[in-house]
Amino acid sequence: ELFSLVEEFQRDVLSGRHTEAGWGNSNYGMSKLALIAMTKIWAREEEGDIAVNCCCPGYCATDMSSHRGTRHPSEGARNALIPAMMESAPSGEYFADFGIASW
Repeated sequence: ELFSLVEEFQRDVLSGRHTEAGWGNSNYGMSKLALIAMTKIWAREEEGDIAVNCCCPGYCATDMSSHRGTRHPSEGARNALIPAMMESAPSGEYFADFGIASW
């Protein structure tokens, strides 16, 4: 169902009717939302076998941000390391700003 929704969003964007159809106007935001939702699905499917999480490094000073980001890339990488280094990592969570974030 998630794949169908993402494909519908893509079709609506390509046809120029995504806002008319009720979608937001941020392709980047939609891609992050889909990633978080897929993380929740995979975590549920893999329950007990592996922990599945996703993270946001924040607005890092990299080529992607034309080095305007406020966070050094090494600090952004900490968001990925935190769940990987936890003794008993949760699963299905979204990590941002050095902890579990709500979405």
